[in-house]
Amino acid sequence: MMMNRWRLPVLISGAIVALLALCSCGGGGTSDRPAARAAAGVAPAVAGTGPAVEARSTTVTSFDGTRIVTHFFPAVGLRAGGRAPTVLDGPGWGQPGETDAKAATGSIAPLVAAGYNVVTWDPRGFGGSGGTAHTDYTPFEGRDLTALVTWLARQPEAQLDATGDPRVGMVGGSYGGGIQFIAAASDRRVDAIVPAIAWHSLTESLYPDTVNKAGWDGLLCQIGQSGKNRLDSHVLDSCQASRTNTPLSPDTLAWFADHGPDLLLAKIHVPTLILQGTVDTLFPLAQGIKNYQALHGKVPVKMAWFCGGHGECLTNPGPADHTEQLTLSWLDRYLKQRTGTATGPGFEYVDDTGTWYGLASYPPASAGSLTATGQGTLTLDPSVTTGSATAAGPAAAGTAVESAIPPPAAAGEILGAPKLTVTYQGTADPADTVAYAQLVDTDRHLVVGNQATPVKLRLDGQQHSVTVTMAAVAWHVAPDSHLILQVVAGSALFAPQVSHGTVQLSVSLAAPLAKAGTPIPAS
Repeated sequence: MMMNRWRLPVLISGAIVALLALCSCGGGGTSDRPAARAAAGVAPAVAGTGPAVEARSTTVTSFDGTRIVTHFFPAVGLRAGGRAPTVLDGPGWGQPGETDAKAATGSIAPLVAAGYNVVTWDPRGFGGSGGTAHTDYTPFEGRDLTALVTWLARQPEAQLDATGDPRVGMVGGSYGGGIQFIAAASDRRVDAIVPAIAWHSLTESLYPDTVNKAGWDGLLCQIGQSGKNRLDSHVLDSCQASRTNTPLSPDTLAWFADHGPDLLLAKIHVPTLILQGTVDTLFPLAQGIKNYQALHGKVPVKMAWFCGGHGECLTNPGPADHTEQLTLSWLDRYLKQRTGTATGPGFEYVDDTGTWYGLASYPPASAGSLTATGQGTLTLDPSVTTGSATAAGPAAAGTAVESAIPPPAAAGEILGAPKLTVTYQGTADPADTVAYAQLVDTDRHLVVGNQATPVKLRLDGQQHSVTVTMAAVAWHVAPDSHLILQVVAGSALFAPQVSHGTVQLSVSLAAPLAKAGTPIPAS
């Protein structure tokens, strides 16, 4: 995680803060687009000889007349008559586009210094733009991006691949990450994307197994409704459901399910660098994995896991500038089209020791698994919970069913998603309820990756069994490691526990082990 600059606006403890870095990485492969087009109007990157180009702001009119506030920042050293490739830099949910090109913690400065023009904008419904936010939906925000690219093609400082076709890439995190998949799928003029801490499915992210991730939902609603922001009625309906702890209506659930980008990934044909956070509890690693798997083998794609995202890194994040350098390498290779630029292995990750490793691809070769079994009685009590709205936390003594996980004989990595089978029998009122499974490092009193996984239960007095895929993690393990599996009755990440009762649990866990990969030197 970068501590000094190029940070993604994320939510921690209910506040919008700039804490987490925009990470980046490289990958192999070649684009299916030609290196240069022979069409009329091609304009190479040149510095220019006239007066220095100044930053400017304007509004771009979208397809339905909505006015999108837009800001243009020239590449460092660009003068009138010159042209440079451009990067569209999208903001987070509820936020306007960045406007300070000199901010040490912003994302504009490193891009313009690297020779790119940068365009930021206020997404529809946010900041000074008109319209209503539809959560990065192709018919609205996707068409807004098409209008921005068309506007960019008319700017004299924009390098062109062809008349009306600018050389353009995209960066940004969270909401600014999701829009990149939408834009690349709907406008083939986009040349390269670097989506960070984005989602694959909003329903999987916000309502995993139909369980409301109420901690994050409440924070997102608070931010989305702040100031003069305007949200689609379906988003407002989800906010009401979260506040009242009631099920989402079928219409609203279908609306979120229709928003992708899972439905659109087959339409993406550009080099894609996927950046996902190991402690991201809103859009966890599984979301990035699914996006990566949908693109792998079809386009140049790389995935990197960094210690950050929607959440707080509580372990060593590793070298401060690693992710920034990797992002710039990706853009250099695929936007400037410098074929000699090395972009590194196809999959990189940082574990809890702060060490970055590289592997050819994901998933890694298996080195076996760590297994554990156990049993116990769990009391369901709405007054007992764990963690916070953004991070899982260890349970208080005596409030969880715990099972020790025997350490490995040799050092390795838990890299991926553990599988958990729960056989149970009990009674509760209401009978349909949820418990939560989490891995805990007892030496550091930390939940691994800050992640908790819902386990839906039906406590009708009969015996049942359920198998769940827990959240993917990247965690170093050694013969002296001390990990336990906890099953808890409540997690503040999710909707409150409402049932009273008890349940007898028998659990069986298998956590995937992998060799660590090749260590990557500090940038």
